[in-house]
This record gives sequence, C-alpha cells and structure tokens, in this order.
Amino acid sequence: MRHTPVSALRGAVFCLAAAVSAAPALAQSALGFTGAELTIQNTTGDFGAARADLSADFALTPAHGLQLDLGANDAGPRWRGDLAAHLYMAPTERAKYGLFAAVSDTSHASQTAYAAGAEAIWAVGARGSISARAGLGTVKPGSNDYVFAGLGGRWDVSPRTTLTADLSVVDISELAFSTRETTAALGIGHRLGDGPATLFTRIERAHFTGRPDSRDETRLALGLTVHFGSRGHGVRNQSFAPIHPLDGLFARGTFALD
Repeated sequence: MRHTPVSALRGAVFCLAAAVSAAPALAQSALGFTGAELTIQNTTGDFGAARADLSADFALTPAHGLQLDLGANDAGPRWRGDLAAHLYMAPTERAKYGLFAAVSDTSHASQTAYAAGAEAIWAVGARGSISARAGLGTVKPGSNDYVFAGLGGRWDVSPRTTLTADLSVVDISELAFSTRETTAALGIGHRLGDGPATLFTRIERAHFTGRPDSRDETRLALGLTVHFGSRGHGVRNQSFAPIHPLDGLFARGTFALD
C-alpha cells in the first residue's frame, strides 16, 4: 500500500516548496541568509528510491556559518524525513570544517535514527575540492548503533561541467543485527546555460556484507539541482552534502532495525 508514503511525500514536497519560496524574505532578514540549494533525484536499481533535499546557508560571522537541511526519501512502501544542521568555520575561501547533527524518522514504523560527527571541505588547486566526513549514530528503539565515513572529490572541467567521485561506508555491528555497506560513485553535472539549474547523473556500486540476503547492487541516479541566492565562489560557498548514511539499508527495507 503506497497511500501513506505518497501523502507523506506530498507533505514533504509542500514543506520544501514553502521553504524555497521563503528564501527571498530570509535574504532580507538579519539571519545572514547567503543562499539555498534544492536537489531532486531518482535512483534506479533493485532498491531504487526518490529523494528531495533542500539546504539553506546562513552566515553567523565573517568566518562562521550554519547550514540547515530538510530532506525526504520515498522508497516504495517506505517514506523517511530527514533534518540536519551543520555548524562550521570557514577561515579562508579554500577550506571549511565543522560539526553536524541529524535526525531521520521513518513512516512505516515508530523508529528514529540519530547521527552526529565532523566534516570538512578543502580546495585542491584552482578547480577542485576534497571533502571528508565521519560520524556515529543510533536507531531507536532497539539501540542499534552505527558508524559511517565518506570521502568525496569534485573537479570543474569547465565553468559549467563538474566531475564528482565519492566513497562511503556505514557499519552496524550488534549481536542481533550486523551489516556493512560500502558505496563507490562517479558522477557528472552540467549547468544549464547561465541559470541556476544543474542537471546531473551518477552511477553507484554498493557492496553489502553481513546478512544472508545481502547482494551487491549497481544504481543509476538522475537529478536536478537549483541554486537560490548569490553565494559567490570558493569552498566557503560549497554546500556540505546531505546526511543520510542509512539510505541503502532503508531502501532494502532494513532501516527499521529490530
């Protein structure tokens, strides 16, 4: 039955649209709004899912900032909502680093996942950057703890085209439940003209271990990112990636852990 997740997804899309429409007002406020980014994507495969993510960035001081994330994931009969906050320091245009906290709630069971950790982005040369993230979390009820980490890179091959590469791992090791997902991804994005929209595609290879029904999977993601506001250039103006390390398990129906 899909009526519950569809209704929930409609509500999430409405919230995202309301947040986007509020961006101009925020820009005129004293909150230091510097820009926002909306991404909508669909991932194909045996356990494909659709995602929508909105991030908004606020300058607290000339060297400190706050990024807030709102996301929704629709994986067939299961729907999940995500909230996250990134508190960071950007002492130069070539580096930013800080701490994050995130919470996710699933629709098909009374289960909530929490995560926290550290992350950073560094410039590489004039056209590239490297990002790193590590964290830990827990799923309640059940006290299933997990750790996760990721590395990412991007390279601007032209003013409009960007190549990306990512490697991530999430590990759950409990007596009742133990699994690990390792994912490698390669992608390309192309900005449409001089506008705010960028089309992207990404191929992912996920390797699962620890469960009798585990099997590897190749996924293809297609999506669109729209930028709002004028955030300038440099790593200081590059958004941290959304925080959803349990997406692979969630799509397979194992997000609600026993």
